[in-house]
Amino acid sequence: MAKKRMFNQEVVRSDEFLDLPQSSQLLYFHFGMIADDDGIVASVERELRYLGFGTRDDLKILLDKSFIDFTTDGKLVFIIHWLKNNNLRVDRYSQTTFKEARKELEAKGYQFKNKTFGTTSGIPKDTQGAATDKEKEEGKGKGKGKGIEEDVESDTDSLLSDYFNTFTNLAIKNNKLREAVKIEFIKLPTFQKEQAVTGAKNYSVWYKREKIDDPTGKFSVNAVKFISGDKETFDDFQTLPTSEPQNRKAGGYI
Repeated sequence: MAKKRMFNQEVVRSDEFLDLPQSSQLLYFHFGMIADDDGIVASVERELRYLGFGTRDDLKILLDKSFIDFTTDGKLVFIIHWLKNNNLRVDRYSQTTFKEARKELEAKGYQFKNKTFGTTSGIPKDTQGAATDKEKEEGKGKGKGKGIEEDVESDTDSLLSDYFNTFTNLAIKNNKLREAVKIEFIKLPTFQKEQAVTGAKNYSVWYKREKIDDPTGKFSVNAVKFISGDKETFDDFQTLPTSEPQNRKAGGYI
């Protein structure tokens, strides 16, 4: 299980989160640190005793505000925005040992790594679960004149084109690349598609700047591996690096 955890500002700086009691906010952060790699927290009662703060009231508040959910038996907590906070690389990810709990949560419409499930209120749950203020506002204008599925498909096509064009501008074109990219790209929830485009653009700028001995991008990372590989994925390039990332390893040909 990964030892480092992250928290997305869109979640923990949202109005809904900042309006929570301080004890509820602190409990959420602690749960975020002790959850397994699928966002599941076990032995909740024991953790409350160990931490020395937090009550069932705090749990109910987090549940009511859609920051956590419970399994049917009430013994396990699931952090709804888990993948929005933490999108672990393949080589650092270990699937939860609570297999039945994961199946139950999947059936409720929650998403896990490399999984795609239902929607809520016309806004894709992706893996972040409940929509933030920004997502709710953006969702209001959708569905006018066309169905939600068309909106989602249109957004996906646009993001896929941005991603694909970024890589083909970086390196030699390959007629089979778009199909290969599409297979992996459509597996991503919406917010990760956006992150993939951001990462691709930052990677392209970085590669051209740092790898001046490869002006054609011949040895740049493969566009498919950039989505699903365990080295140099889009997670590593959400900001433009100032120096060469750790674990640098030449990718395949594009």
